[in-house]
Amino acid sequence: MRPFLTPETLFFVCNWFACSLIFRSRGLNDPGTLWHVRIGELVLTEGIMRTDPLTFTFAGKTWIPQQWGGEILLALAHRIGGLDTLLLAFSLFVASLATILFRSFRKGGMGIMLAAVLSGFAIAAAGFHFYIRPHLATIGFCLIVMMILIRFDRDRSSWRWLLWLIPLHIIWTNLHGGMLGGMFSVFLMTNCWIGLYLMGQDSPVKNRKECLMLFGISASCALAMFVNPIGLELQRTWFRIVGSGAMARYVTEHSAWNFAREGDRAVLVFAVLYGTVMLSVPPRSWRVTWLLPILWFLATLKGIRHGPLFVVVAATCLADIWPHTRIFRWLSRSGDSLTRNPNDPLEPITWRAAVLPILIISMALVLQSLKISFPILGSNWAKLDSPMTMPIDLREPLQEYARSVPTDTPIFNDLNYGGFVAYFAPTLKIFADDRFELCGDDWLEYYVQTISLHPERFDDWQKNYGFTHALIPSHDPPTGLEEYLLKSGRWKPIAQGRTAVFLQLVEEK
Repeated sequence: MRPFLTPETLFFVCNWFACSLIFRSRGLNDPGTLWHVRIGELVLTEGIMRTDPLTFTFAGKTWIPQQWGGEILLALAHRIGGLDTLLLAFSLFVASLATILFRSFRKGGMGIMLAAVLSGFAIAAAGFHFYIRPHLATIGFCLIVMMILIRFDRDRSSWRWLLWLIPLHIIWTNLHGGMLGGMFSVFLMTNCWIGLYLMGQDSPVKNRKECLMLFGISASCALAMFVNPIGLELQRTWFRIVGSGAMARYVTEHSAWNFAREGDRAVLVFAVLYGTVMLSVPPRSWRVTWLLPILWFLATLKGIRHGPLFVVVAATCLADIWPHTRIFRWLSRSGDSLTRNPNDPLEPITWRAAVLPILIISMALVLQSLKISFPILGSNWAKLDSPMTMPIDLREPLQEYARSVPTDTPIFNDLNYGGFVAYFAPTLKIFADDRFELCGDDWLEYYVQTISLHPERFDDWQKNYGFTHALIPSHDPPTGLEEYLLKSGRWKPIAQGRTAVFLQLVEEK
């Protein structure tokens, strides 16, 4: 049974089940998850749109599905078994990520136990930002790009190995705008290697011809962003998001690193680990790729959204740094089981190692497609229970209202509930969601000020757009907008949930 139960196979399966348990609801807590699925369905049935299809506030405004490829993949998975298949795909992705790091650590000279602990820690440190959405593609592609760059820098392999970066960036462009980070990494590394060669320093570049080849590869990765079915509006959208000041102020994932948040502290601990391992290698032995995580960490300090990217890039570097460290040499001399000789080849991964995962995946897909309930693998396992984004206990009143009114009837919703309404009541037109590139900084500022400080402005929205129902957060006792609407006498609750309330406009006499 050994070829069927390799360390990588067992590690993959354990991580898969752990993710299915831990992220059962957590992976669906992002307010954008459900509207990503809805947009993916619209792209599959109607093609790539050029104006916003979900809201009444921005009807007719230019908007493109800048993550269209990832949204299609989400929609296709959703067609098989709904949210359960999305969770299955998500767990497979995270388990694959962990297993790649596990294998890399073992190749770098770590024993099985140390490799398992460190790769598990890396996933835990990055996991605070793991949600079922296209952003996962950027986390995976950052890992792959870093592995390609390290292999070229370490093994001094042919520059042709770097050609894989070009199709990778083309695919990445059509999945998520994070390809800008990969493009920057490639540009920085290739130019550093060229600069070291021209200065006569140690470099994987061997001659001037390779300098030209590396420059061409770097330029091709940049040009990859234009290989898309949308055109230049894709890049305009990316840069609006990157340059948004309001998002950094009001959206947690775009905010600066904050020690008060648990996930942010986990990233810091991993950064300390990375720095400690780096400093155990004499600086004269450092490779230029080992310094790239420092730039990702600086980006993380500015926007915590980059935290998982820093962790996967740094973890990939740790696998390369480890056999050069004083820690490794000390453990090896003592015969510690935490290390292994990196020059000894690992057992090859054959098709037999994939048999058990394939059997489990197949069983899960059958159960989910047939809507058979079963723990972890079957249907009805994924949960929508985030109090911030998923007022699931108001789903039935919302759907009942949607059935009673004409298609495209407007409804006011809290911004975090936009994806929830668009998914469960797709015939309604929502007020807004968290697509901030659509609403813009000025509108977002006005929205936040209205909800928190000037709820009387809500009356202007109601008069301008004519909505008669509202889904907003609820507190005990009522505060903010909820308190204002209830005291006005013009709105009455028709359904009360645990964390939200569904309100109806009362006809004025």
